[in-house]
Amino acid sequence: MKKIINSIFISLFLLLSTSIFSQEEKAIVIEDFIQEHETLISYRGNDGEIDWESKNEINKKIRFFIEEKYPNVLSTRNIMWDSYETYLSPYDRYHFHTFIAGVKVKDISRMKYVNVRYHPDTQKVNSTYAWDEEVQDFIELDKEEE
Repeated sequence: MKKIINSIFISLFLLLSTSIFSQEEKAIVIEDFIQEHETLISYRGNDGEIDWESKNEINKKIRFFIEEKYPNVLSTRNIMWDSYETYLSPYDRYHFHTFIAGVKVKDISRMKYVNVRYHPDTQKVNSTYAWDEEVQDFIELDKEEE
């Protein structure tokens, strides 16, 4: 009987703690996607290309992220907007922008490029790329390697 009560108590504790932690993350709503789409339309130039140069705050975050994650990068030369991706399902919703950053790497004469993602809901930057000393370039990591 004591084991049953303990297992019920543990189950309730796990259930409550899971629901509390899941509430910490702000859910993405459809309005977030609409706002991001309208922002993209407003940044489109006469030639149809997206001009992201005016988003200095995002560029600063990307530069800071690159400096922190890749200590072998000496400087970030330019940051170019590449794409916007959204995903909606009954179980998950996310959206992010992909930027390509041209960087100067220590002891490498030519410019290298690394993809980074900017998440507008959290305003955080991340990347699935790592520097590979053997090939002297950034390579994308598998999910298991991350």
